[in-house]
Parts: sequence; C-alpha cells; structure tokens
Amino acid sequence: MMALILHNLKKNLIFLFLTGVAFIVWTTFAHRGDQKQPLEGAAFFKFQNKVIQQNVFDINNLKKSIGNNIKNSNWDENLSSVNENLKIQFTINKNFDDYVKKVLKKYNTDYSTVVVIDNETGNIISASGYDGKKDQFNNELAFSNTNPSASIFKIITSAELLKNNKVDVDTLFTFRGRSTTLYKNQLRDTTPYRGGRPQSFRKAFAHSNNVIFAKAAIKNILPSGIYKMANDFGFNQQLMEEVNLGESRVGMPEDQYKMAQLASGFNDETVMSPVHGALLSSVIANDGVLKLPNLVVRVYSPITGETVWSKTPRDRQILDKETSFKMRELMSSTIDEGTARKGFRKMGRLYKQELEIGGKTGHITGGMPFGKRDWFTAFAKPKDPAHGKGISICVMNVNVVRWHIRSSAVAKEIIEHYYDKILPVGQSVTKLIKRKHIHREV
Repeated sequence: MMALILHNLKKNLIFLFLTGVAFIVWTTFAHRGDQKQPLEGAAFFKFQNKVIQQNVFDINNLKKSIGNNIKNSNWDENLSSVNENLKIQFTINKNFDDYVKKVLKKYNTDYSTVVVIDNETGNIISASGYDGKKDQFNNELAFSNTNPSASIFKIITSAELLKNNKVDVDTLFTFRGRSTTLYKNQLRDTTPYRGGRPQSFRKAFAHSNNVIFAKAAIKNILPSGIYKMANDFGFNQQLMEEVNLGESRVGMPEDQYKMAQLASGFNDETVMSPVHGALLSSVIANDGVLKLPNLVVRVYSPITGETVWSKTPRDRQILDKETSFKMRELMSSTIDEGTARKGFRKMGRLYKQELEIGGKTGHITGGMPFGKRDWFTAFAKPKDPAHGKGISICVMNVNVVRWHIRSSAVAKEIIEHYYDKILPVGQSVTKLIKRKHIHREV
C-alpha cells in the first residue's frame, strides 16, 4: 500500500515539474514576441539606445491641432494634441502669408479673407482672414462655409453649358430690364424688336448678367445636369482630409424659377468657403483637372525624419481641355472688359504680357458674418508653360457699414507681389521690378 502511495506521489511531482517548465518556456517566448510587436495603439523607435513610445498617428488628432492653429491664426508646427515628438509641415508660405496679412490689415475691411492655391500641387500657400471690427486676424473666415456663393456660381453654369455644346462664347441672347435683377417676367422670351437687348454669352459672363444666365440655363440644361456639375466641382462633399472644412452646399432646383436663381447665383442657399472659391479657378487653370486642396505636406518625426502621414493625391478630370479653354476665355473677359476691369486697371502692362489672368466677381447680402459679400476668384498663370501653372486666388470682403476696397483690387495687388517676389516670371516682369525700384525683402 505504501509503495503505491509513493509511486503516485512521484508521478504527481514529475507532472508538476514538467508543467512548471512548460509555463516558464511559454512566458519567456511570449515576452520576446511582445518585444518584437508594438502594443496596439502605440509605436516605438530607438533614439540614443532608448526605446521611445509614440502614439500611432490619428487623423482626428491632426484635425484637432490644425483647428487650433486656424482658430489662433498661426501655423504652429508642433502636433501638440498627439505628442511633442511629431511636427506638421504646412504648405503655407509664411513670407507670402505675412504679406497677405499686411494687405488685409491695411484696407481694414469689416471682414476679409484671402486664400491662394498653387495650381501645380493644390497646396494652399496662404489662408488668412481679418476681422476689422475687432482689429485682429481670424483665419477661420478662410475655411468657413457660411457664405452665399453669389455670381461665383456662374462658373459652374458656364461649364455645364459649354461642356454640352449648348452654348458657345459668342452665342447671342436677349434680355430686358436690369442685368443685376432677376424677376419672373424677365425670363420671358424677348427679341430685339420687342424690347430685348442683345448680348453675347461672353459679355454676359464678363458683366455677370443674371437674366441671360437664367434664361440660358432654363432653355439648355436640366436641373440634374447643373447639380451634377456642381458636385463635380466639389460641392456637397468633403474637400480636405486634414481640415474640418464644412461642405459647400447646393440643392437640386425644384422649379423653373429656382433653376434660374441657382444658375445665376441669385440666391443665398448655395454656400461655399473661400478655399472652395480658389479651387474653382484652379480647375480652370489646370485644364479641367480638380486637385483637392492641401494644407499639410506631411506629419513627421523631427528625431528620425520619418514621415508618419502624408496626403494621397486625389486628382480627377472634370472638364475636357476645350471646355476649359473656353472657360479661361470667359474669365479673361471679366478682367479685360467686365466687372473686375477697374480692379486691374492699374496693373502694369508688362505683367499682362507675361501672365494669363481670368476671374469672376460676385456680390450678395447675407451669410455669416452678415454683410454684403464682395467675392473675387481668379487664376494667374504664366503664358509660358515652362514657368508652371501659376496660382489661383479667392478674395472675399464682407462689408457691413461701408465699402473699403474692391476684392478684385486686393487680388491684383497680391498677384503682383507673388510674381515680383515669390516667383518672378519672365524678363519683362524682371525689368518692371527694376524700373519700379522694388528691392524690399519678401
């Protein structure tokens, strides 16, 4: 009996011993495996023989940091909402952006904002806002989507009309009454013999004729067509991955008069941001390619130089080259003979020789902050393709009490500075700079 008890005890001791050995081996290898694999939600890198833990990149943290940057009107490169080991490389050209701020402060409009996009890359090189009432900068204005688009929307209408060959730049229309109003009786068919005045589509665009745009849209395009074109240009969608940029909104017109209002920009329901305003011109300058705007080049570790996040380009062709060429023709007429002519009247002759410039103005009362919006979007690209595709700019002034400066005049001043100091183009412009004795630093 005693022998049987000793035999069973020996077996149990052997079993316990083997179980203990197995547990030690398993925990040892499991621990080594944990050292090889980072913990979920964390990353590790070695610096001076020390393992440093760093949070895995989260796009929401980037949005939070950039939101704080925009709110505080600065471009702090530290990604403070994640960890001090990461930095943001912004697309903003600080010297140029500082100049834009000086221009905004100089004219002291009630509210004003400027956005400038590099057409080649889609990078936002300046995004500044100024609150004249509080005498302080407010970059949130540049990214706000509470602004009725007004006649800027005529760019969308024109693209849809020209794309489908329903209208050409020289197509004649007739209209009655003032071109800046839009009454239902103005939508009736007219002839030169029944009180109608003739005007080409080119001049209608240059002078922002609401009546002609309304009639052209009603007769030649479907509500679904103009709605789709607006979506192709970026309405009703998130344009930026790294910024909480509110969507520019446009609705489907429900009846003929709503269609007339939408096509001419004669409503306060279609809204957009100044960033989107610059993007519209960039599409035209890029031969119909929409390059979604960027505010961040990359997020990186200053210790290792490793890129943690960068935006994936999402370019898409939304207009063919022929339509884009005709759109540039229309937008150039705004500068040469239309509503932006006074703003660009004092631009030097040599600048005009070197640059192709086109734009569109828009005016409407409403939005937040409330006031009369004075819009101007434009592209300015070198005529020599070897010098790149240039820039696009959007200026939005909100005048509450009185007008201070035309938005087109602000754009003209900024375009001149860009091609003087940031990217001088051509021998003619160089001569102009010397002749004007401009030697100040950017």
